[in-house]
Amino acid sequence: MLGGYAEFMYQTGIVDEKQKEFVKQQTDLGVMYIQQKKWVKAFEVFDLLLNGDLSQYPSFYQNVTGCTNYFNFLQCQEPKDQELFGKFLSLPEVRKSIHVGNLIFHDGSEVEKHLLEDVMKTIKPWLTILMDNYRVLLYSGQLDVIVAAPLTERFLPTVPWSKVEEYKKADRFYWKVNSEDTEVAGYVRQVGSFYQVIVRGGGHILPYDQPERTFDMLNKFISEASW
Repeated sequence: MLGGYAEFMYQTGIVDEKQKEFVKQQTDLGVMYIQQKKWVKAFEVFDLLLNGDLSQYPSFYQNVTGCTNYFNFLQCQEPKDQELFGKFLSLPEVRKSIHVGNLIFHDGSEVEKHLLEDVMKTIKPWLTILMDNYRVLLYSGQLDVIVAAPLTERFLPTVPWSKVEEYKKADRFYWKVNSEDTEVAGYVRQVGSFYQVIVRGGGHILPYDQPERTFDMLNKFISEASW
């Protein structure tokens, strides 16, 4: 997926031609580190380029776009009301109802530090087992940057599962929440028990951006209803 960022960011107008070349140079470097199994080095390239979680400096993405939000390229900053979740979970009555005792709600940054050796490793062998033996749904928000839909499109044909050739030939169809809707909710590609969905109008935090479409997608997948 790392190698697809430059073209994606250029085609969506996030970077210009000169900036695209820099992104490509950096992602090529990251891929080289991955091939050499230098996992932390590869993560550092990704972090400085886009992720910006552990670096003390703004990421390249933030410097060239002026935006800190890579979850939805239509939103420059993360919406303020997304900060309410942590405060809600900290309410005494909520803590009591979800049985967390005295545990503190964290933002995940400590966990991320312990996963630096894992983030850039491939999960293809595990995903292959899942796709060959279970019903699987992979979805993307069409407006996501950090795990962009075109990167998933680029990745999936390389997963060596038993129906990969069928997947490459499968037709994609559009889906609506209700048949009479004028707005299309997204696009679906199905092969056997594997579903790939791209949801329109949403980014990385899809249930926030498109709650109805997210619910309908999950409900259709779980209940095996017709799309």
